[in-house]
Amino acid sequence: MCSGRIEEILGDETEFKRHIEQILAHRTRRSIPKGGLREAAVLIPVCWKDGEPGIIVTMRSMNVEHHKGEISFPGGRAEPDDDGIIQTALREAHEEIGLAPGDVDVLGVLDDHISIMGFHITPVVGIVPFPYEFVINTESEILLYVPLRQALMETEWMAEKTTFMGRDINIYYLAIDGGVVWGATGRMLKHLVDLIAGKTIAFSGLSDDARSWVQGVISKQDDYRLER
Repeated sequence: MCSGRIEEILGDETEFKRHIEQILAHRTRRSIPKGGLREAAVLIPVCWKDGEPGIIVTMRSMNVEHHKGEISFPGGRAEPDDDGIIQTALREAHEEIGLAPGDVDVLGVLDDHISIMGFHITPVVGIVPFPYEFVINTESEILLYVPLRQALMETEWMAEKTTFMGRDINIYYLAIDGGVVWGATGRMLKHLVDLIAGKTIAFSGLSDDARSWVQGVISKQDDYRLER
C-alpha cells in the first residue's frame, strides 16, 4: 500500500509535480566523476493518465547497438553541440519518441549512474503532456507505460544481488504490462520512486516469470549477434 501522503498526491497533478520538484531541489545529488566514461543522459517522462501519474518507457528494437529488446527511458550519448546534459536528454527524446523539447517541463535531475556498457548516465525528470502524438524512430519497437501507483507499492519490486565495479549491488526488476523493467533503467526508476516515497521501497526475490522474460530478451540478443 502507498502511504497516506503519497495516496493524496497521486490524485492531484499540481501537488504531485510540486512534490517531485521539492525533492529534487532540496537534496544532495550524487555526482560521479566521468573519468573515461562516455557521457549520456536519459529523460524520465512523467505524464498524467486517467487521473494518475505514470512514466513513458520504450521497448528498444533489435537495430540498436546496445540493450536490444530491453525496456528503457529515451536517451543516449551526449553530442559536442549539446548545451549541457539536460539538452542531451531532451534531444534524444525528440529523436526517439518525437517529444518536442518545448513540451517537456523539466523538474530536475537524479543521481548519476554508471552502466555496464561504460556510459555515465544522468537521468532528467520531466513532466510531459498526455495524450501526445509520439512518433518513435527505428531505435524503439513500441512505447509502454509504468503506472507510478504500481511502482510505489511494497509488493511489486524484485531484486537480485550481483557485483559491479567491485561492489555488491541489487539489480532491480519491475514487471509491467508488456515486459519487465530491469538493469540500469530499473535502478534509475527504483531510485526515483524511493525518493517520491521518502523511503526505500521493499522488494522480494525475482519471480520465475520475470526471470524467464529477461532470459528471453538476452537469448534474442545472442541470436541476433549470431545472425549478423
